[in-house]
Amino acid sequence: MIPESQAQSPAQAPDVACFSEHLAAMAAGVRKTRSGERSRLRLLAAAARLLDRVHHRDLLVEQICQEAGVAKGTFYIYFKSKDEFLLDLAARYVAFEIQAHPRLSSKNSDFTNMRLWVTWYERTFAANVGILKCLVQMGAQDPGMRDLWHQRNARIVDRSLSGWMKTRPDSDPALERMVIRTAGTMMDQSLFERYGVQTGQGVEVPGDPERIIDLHALLMFRALYGHDPDPGDLPSDSPFRRLLRAG
Repeated sequence: MIPESQAQSPAQAPDVACFSEHLAAMAAGVRKTRSGERSRLRLLAAAARLLDRVHHRDLLVEQICQEAGVAKGTFYIYFKSKDEFLLDLAARYVAFEIQAHPRLSSKNSDFTNMRLWVTWYERTFAANVGILKCLVQMGAQDPGMRDLWHQRNARIVDRSLSGWMKTRPDSDPALERMVIRTAGTMMDQSLFERYGVQTGQGVEVPGDPERIIDLHALLMFRALYGHDPDPGDLPSDSPFRRLLRAG
């Protein structure tokens, strides 16, 4: 089991939330009509939506304000520059992602929890690829954004390692951390390629994203546990289920 457990059906994938929708809901929940926080959240939600369609270098303050339904001057009341604004947006996203980290059931098999965790991670990535692309690509030049990306990865590993060590208290935490980070990097590179997060367009086009989830969960499970899962823990239509039985 990876993260800390809480009762959950083995067949139920964790809820996946879109960050822009989360920000818009927060803005709508602000009671005061002229609240500065409402305007700030509307600007952030607008940018999160636009980043799914516009590269961060091409994103204009005027576009953000138009999308948010506020006057252009409103932006500079709350933010000194677009870079500062995007750093704030990315920092809020990292906090949002950590809060959404799934809690899995100790009643599930280890592989079921592994697959649920991978499902959460990959679907969350797909639902918020614009902001993640901004975070990674800006991080190549901006030290603040780069540090934020590293902090994000470290926090996800910390949450995962905490649950993992509860199941194997005699394991070496440093070694387990290295395995988790290495396996996670493998998954990230596949996602980067699929969604064009790095320079250029993605070229990996899987026929069925669910099968990619199965594959990543299986490879991560093998790396962490050192053996194959029970084939019955995979979805009934998974081709890997038949391969495990044949092996």
